[in-house]
Amino acid sequence: MKDTYSPSYLATYRRGLELIRTRYPRFFIHLILVLLLMISIAAVGASVPYLLRQTTNLLVEDSGEAAVGMIYVFATAYAVGWTLSNMMEWGKNLASAYVMARCDAAVYSSIVRRLLRLPYQAQHQLDTGVVMADVNRAMSSFGLINHALFWTITPVVIQLCFVFGILWQVINLTFAAAFILAIVVLFTLTYRIADTTTRIHKRFYQTHTQLSEFLAERLRALYDIKINLAVGHEERKLDQYLSTYVHTVYGTHAKLSGLMGGQVLAVGAVLGGFTLYTVSETLRQRYQVGDFIMITTYVVQLTSPFVMIAAALIDLKKNYVALGDGLRYLDLPTDPQAGADITLDHQQPVFTLREVTLRADDATSAMPLSVEIQSGKMYGVRGPSGSGKSTLLRTLLGLEPQAAGEILFHGISVRHLSPEDILSEVSVVPQAPLIFSGSVRENLLYAHPQPVPDLELLALIKLLDLERIGGETSGEGVLDRDVGVQGRNLSGGEQQRIAIGRALLRGTRTMILDEPTAALDSAREIKLMQALRSRVGTLVVVSHREQVLVLADEFIDVESYKAPILAEQGN
Repeated sequence: MKDTYSPSYLATYRRGLELIRTRYPRFFIHLILVLLLMISIAAVGASVPYLLRQTTNLLVEDSGEAAVGMIYVFATAYAVGWTLSNMMEWGKNLASAYVMARCDAAVYSSIVRRLLRLPYQAQHQLDTGVVMADVNRAMSSFGLINHALFWTITPVVIQLCFVFGILWQVINLTFAAAFILAIVVLFTLTYRIADTTTRIHKRFYQTHTQLSEFLAERLRALYDIKINLAVGHEERKLDQYLSTYVHTVYGTHAKLSGLMGGQVLAVGAVLGGFTLYTVSETLRQRYQVGDFIMITTYVVQLTSPFVMIAAALIDLKKNYVALGDGLRYLDLPTDPQAGADITLDHQQPVFTLREVTLRADDATSAMPLSVEIQSGKMYGVRGPSGSGKSTLLRTLLGLEPQAAGEILFHGISVRHLSPEDILSEVSVVPQAPLIFSGSVRENLLYAHPQPVPDLELLALIKLLDLERIGGETSGEGVLDRDVGVQGRNLSGGEQQRIAIGRALLRGTRTMILDEPTAALDSAREIKLMQALRSRVGTLVVVSHREQVLVLADEFIDVESYKAPILAEQGN
């Protein structure tokens, strides 16, 4: 996932547009309304220098008292035009902020939804730091692309058309054409400058991604860093990363500053050239004083934004890169849809394994596995560390494919089922359950489709021996106790018991547990496992604890892996 997405700019924009239309159906209507507002702003803004010209010429000319009324009319129109133009500008900013926020939400929603629906193996391979950096940059990219195209560049182009018409009528066609030509040359130069910045932005983004990746990895390893006395080591590595970051950012901005400096010189040349020409023509009395004011105002009005346009075009390239890096996640496959027309035969064994060879990374299990997991029994899964016990559980759930053989779930091959089909019938307690920030109640009811009465939850709390959760007796208020960020207010055993309670509330006939009581003392462990046996029809439990395995009706022995996989074996 570290390769840079590189279709054409048009293809990237079109794909982003399709995504936006799915999540934001009124995008085109809102975009057109904002564009109409911008055309109005451009028309009013272009009229302001003309009204100032008329006012100035009437003031300079000795037209008598008859012209006084017109002077006040044009002066008032000038003031009203300037005020209206600026008020409409703020209205445009408000409208564009709404459209951009909706675009940001649409992009973010689409990418995160795809990440949530990736197959487990694809999710497992994602680098958290890289993904977060890509998603955060892509989130605002489409809105910023539209802002640059339609709300920065387009208004200048529209205003340029109005100015051309006014200069043609007031001065002459030759002057108007020369003025427009100079602006077009500036725009071309600005575009060429922006076009050279794509590689610069890619290096800039890569450096930011490396920092995000470094921080995400270290935040997951704070305990290991501390117990290995590696704080100094990590600080030195941090200094190396930051040195690279500073060097890259400084080099990037140095190149951008040089390019922008050249563009400013070009704008200054156009500004100076037309201003001096207008002064010369006014001194020769070929132009009126009002013409001089109008022309110089237009020159300033249309050349000043070119610094902003250059920045917008540079950001345009940058945002295309960011959008492309985010869109590549949408190319990843998703889990198959749940089969609405699939009928499970609950008279058949829960799972049937026929000559199944497990796969994990670059290894397969040494011996094919054949076993039937019958309803109403408890199965203990045992084997040495690294033998594939957790892999077996994920394979049963359809989260990982087997290397060979066949697995049936209630008589249906798991190859024809989605993980959702299986998980709707099976509850799972993982080896390292995730506890979310919030209350005990919110964690027990995580993703539960229906509300559960407090009396039932309190009975479950008693069953799980969680009345003193967090080290305090809370009575009925235990459900509202804050578990802390990712359950930091809880012990490891309390986190495991909440995960077991979450699985029990799902009310499925089958439960799969991966080292569910590793953090519990023996007494609680036995009590809890006996409670599970009485409440759940079928249990499949991975454990190293003999007091847990002794409760099993049957055992599944998983042999060690052999590596590597030969190419012809990896079917």
